[in-house]
Amino acid sequence: MTAFMPVTLRFCDNRTMLVSSVAEAARALGQQWPDKTAPSYVEAARLVMLAVDGTCCQRIAFDALTQAARQQNILMAKPKSRAHDWLDAVTSP
Repeated sequence: MTAFMPVTLRFCDNRTMLVSSVAEAARALGQQWPDKTAPSYVEAARLVMLAVDGTCCQRIAFDALTQAARQQNILMAKPKSRAHDWLDAVTSP
């Protein structure tokens, strides 16, 4: 069982990585990002390192990573599952 719902990142070298924990987030930050000087990347790196040390909430660090990835357009969108389609059909008028 993973700590968080997994997210997939596609880096500048076209490699992908599935990230579902703070340890994997730390490894992902070492990959090829479009802009490692962007404020969101710098903040995510700081929070992930604090979470690895145990002085920051892991959820906050993981959310910072996904926000930075989204801002740099390396967060890959997940297709909706069949369960979502079923729930949409049940709840639609």
